[in-house]
Amino acid sequence: MQDIRVIDLTSVLAGPFCTWLLASLGADVIKVEAPDGDVARTTPPLDADTSLYFASLNRDKRSIVLDLKSTPGRDALQRLLATADVFVENMRPGVRDRLGCSDAELEAINPRLVRASISGFGQSGSLSPLPAYDIVVQAMSGMMSINGPLGGPPTRVGFSIGDISAALFATVGILERLYRRDARGEDPGASLDVSMLACQWACLENAFARYLNAGIVAGPLGSRHPSMTPFETYRAGDGDFVVALGSYRDWPRFCRAIGKPEWADDARFADDATRIAHRDELDRLLGEIFALRPAADWIERLRAHSIPCALVEDVGSIADSELAAEYAAFSEVIDSGGRRRRFVRSPLAASDTAEQAAPALGQHTREILRELGYADSEIENFETG
Repeated sequence: MQDIRVIDLTSVLAGPFCTWLLASLGADVIKVEAPDGDVARTTPPLDADTSLYFASLNRDKRSIVLDLKSTPGRDALQRLLATADVFVENMRPGVRDRLGCSDAELEAINPRLVRASISGFGQSGSLSPLPAYDIVVQAMSGMMSINGPLGGPPTRVGFSIGDISAALFATVGILERLYRRDARGEDPGASLDVSMLACQWACLENAFARYLNAGIVAGPLGSRHPSMTPFETYRAGDGDFVVALGSYRDWPRFCRAIGKPEWADDARFADDATRIAHRDELDRLLGEIFALRPAADWIERLRAHSIPCALVEDVGSIADSELAAEYAAFSEVIDSGGRRRRFVRSPLAASDTAEQAAPALGQHTREILRELGYADSEIENFETG
């Protein structure tokens, strides 16, 4: 995507995550910020006055400061959009219209522009004017109702799945429209309207499929799977690990791995349905067995029988592991002050791709304005107001 220019008028998480993915694929992402910058620049924790939250989400981008409340700022934005391939924003619905970026205006500025809007509840509908954060959308979508300890209260998923899933769906939609435009020579189509709420419903496909077709209302199950077992967390002699049987072929091998080959013919555990019916009894028996050995011992035995399983890791154990190094899980950037920082690498980028640190506020303003044909005297006026 080296020849693709993205104008990024986003802030906080959903939009910046989407444009970071595009940047990791090689796009020239220009982050347009107000004079006080993306609010995420102040999100703790801070390292040398830099938000690590912001620094992670805005790698490989250039930053230009434009006062979009002023006529020169809006004019510069329109010049930028005329040179761009993609425009991404996650402002409240209606705000971009007031900035001179309505669908009709964008069509006139650049008919080849792929346009994407990310919001809590979409660009139209009764909820569209409302503000939304991840926990709000998790609650409204039903996501929280199926997450949490078995029989426990609704619980927020432990990362911002509402924002991240919207970013991923937006990225897919943008790439599809670029393909339609460039590979098929078609019009890129109407603005992409991505709502966090709709994306959460899509992520709940299994829960909705079971309710809509079988009347089953899902609830929190802890780490259990609603339709298969063993498929959850177990306590070994020294820690937690997970076992995940995904096929009827796994059960006899699992029984041999744990030293209970006779269970393969036990009527209580003969298939998925009967094991689910006797799940509590099976979990009690497995708990007694697994407590006899360390978790690493069970992992070795189960993997020898091709049973999907894993130790329950935390971010610290993963970050310092040989596995993370083998899979090139992290990248290192050097900021403008010479400080080295490590972040999760984009899984879409080649493992040897070098990343650039997130830009300082307005770091590339002069550079980008010159690219747009502004004279130095005009640029001085931008900077002095």
